[in-house]
Amino acid sequence: MLWFKKQINDKAIESVCDAIQPAEMQIELDADICRMKLQQLLDAAEEKGGISEFITALQNKQQMFAQVLDPDVIDQLNNEAIEALLDTVFTSRRKLPALLIQVPHEVLVSQIKDLLYGEDDMLKRMEQFVLMIDSDNRKAKRAAWDFAAELLHFSRPEIYPHMSRWVWDKKETTGALREFILGGDSMQEIPLGGSPEDFEASRVWFANQLGKQGFYRDIHYLIDLLLAQAYAEYLLSMSNGMGMFNAQFGAEDMQPLDFVVKLLGIDPPRKKGLTRLKKVVVH
Repeated sequence: MLWFKKQINDKAIESVCDAIQPAEMQIELDADICRMKLQQLLDAAEEKGGISEFITALQNKQQMFAQVLDPDVIDQLNNEAIEALLDTVFTSRRKLPALLIQVPHEVLVSQIKDLLYGEDDMLKRMEQFVLMIDSDNRKAKRAAWDFAAELLHFSRPEIYPHMSRWVWDKKETTGALREFILGGDSMQEIPLGGSPEDFEASRVWFANQLGKQGFYRDIHYLIDLLLAQAYAEYLLSMSNGMGMFNAQFGAEDMQPLDFVVKLLGIDPPRKKGLTRLKKVVVH
């Protein structure tokens, strides 16, 4: 846990120690589905060097986030660093850049700082971050939420669950969590909430299931990979074969694990000087 090896200020200590209390889950996730999807993930990863390769990539991403978002240096956060972070957030990097340019830099840094170290409850901090985006575009708001979710999760993954919309979107009743509910594909309503406490409840459940399978290290990263694998499989099942999937993500032979890498922002970076952002933040 690199975070706890660092000397941090009192406000950061208070924020870190304020761990999320999991809510009581209102619907049961299925252990058999979890075991099946875990095995599918492990089998697919084995063909590409093993699951440890993907965990290492997530660790590298986390180290980058922790380095530039450390409370001792966050006031020095510049546009280049913000662009580097956003470039690893697949669901945000094409929708947010043009809107973030419109936010004064000092306001953006202040919002990121409040999101990570503010005194309000976490849900309110995330909602305030989204309100910073001056747009009525629903997709832009969703992208801002996902950026906030990844800033939290990858700054301190031991503390904050992954709360991106692809994990679970209460309003749309879609996301990876639905794939772990027996008969979830035919349910019109699913009683899963969208608060940080609800996300933490599901993460605790997954951690317990992985423990039963003998996994005790890097659990937060393995959960990320498992959820992303489930969501990738869902997208494939909804894409009428591979046509829509390939058209959207630009590969004729893309497999679920390939999209897992994209979704988690650990796909190889572009050549130096290039970016995957739709419009570069730096300006």
